[in-house]
Amino acid sequence: MTTAYIILIYGILVAVIGAYGYFKASSIPSLIAGVVSGVLLLAAAFAMMRGSYRLGWVAALVVAILLLGRFARPAFAESQLWPGGVMVALSLLAVIALLIGRNAPAST
Repeated sequence: MTTAYIILIYGILVAVIGAYGYFKASSIPSLIAGVVSGVLLLAAAFAMMRGSYRLGWVAALVVAILLLGRFARPAFAESQLWPGGVMVALSLLAVIALLIGRNAPAST
């Protein structure tokens, strides 16, 4: 269940960072991608909490890997700490949490 809460927090942070990108740079793609990714992560977390652990786990892992791939280049090639480095760090933490908690909990 801890993994689901980590993904819940990750989803909220992704949506907030996307909204921040919109307000800071008037970037509509940041808003759309951030909110859509955040909502997908929230849905995955709720699925993990409500008995569809494997489905939520797979969905969260896919979104986290896609976000990691999207932000890895700006973070490393362009030495961009914000938002690239932050998103890479958050995505790596989410992937690690998902891999550690890959098995469904014994009791819900």
